[in-house]
Amino acid sequence: MFHRRKLLMAGIAALAVPGIAHADSVSQQIDIDATVDGACGMGTPVSDEIDVGDLSGPDGTLDGSLTGAMVQGNSTIIADAWCNTSHKLTMKATPMELQNLPGYAQPSYMARKVTYDATLVGWPSNLGVRPHGGTDMAFTTVTGARAAPSPGLELQISALETMNQSNAEQPDLMLEVGEYRGTVTITLATNP
Repeated sequence: MFHRRKLLMAGIAALAVPGIAHADSVSQQIDIDATVDGACGMGTPVSDEIDVGDLSGPDGTLDGSLTGAMVQGNSTIIADAWCNTSHKLTMKATPMELQNLPGYAQPSYMARKVTYDATLVGWPSNLGVRPHGGTDMAFTTVTGARAAPSPGLELQISALETMNQSNAEQPDLMLEVGEYRGTVTITLATNP
């Protein structure tokens, strides 16, 4: 009998404990929480080189068909460019320079550098830069999220022109023989 009384008292005490609900149905809501970090992404360009072809015209100067606004060579597409927050799109460019410099000083009537218009199409507005030195850049700041529409960002090269020794544009300079290379670097970065 004493054991039954102990069990009965323990059962009554269990009913009196706060926090234990007694009903036919009991519900508790659990919230699920997560965050999304600010990020940007960009796919690999369809081609990592735009070949403008032979730069020289019949008289050794820059071919006149390359100096106009028409897009030269093959443009390249960069798919999957996006940012999920406010961000900055930056484009840095260097002029095309003669790669294997001869062992003599550059004659005043010759060119070893060629500038161009680099235009990036596919963001809220086109972004363009015309390089003359090594630090030429353009950028745009976007206040919200953005993704490039299909097929993606397109880099176009146009309006080529020879440059003199002072990196100033000067038409009608003869081009020295050899390979000319320049670069365009495109960067997407979140704004802090």
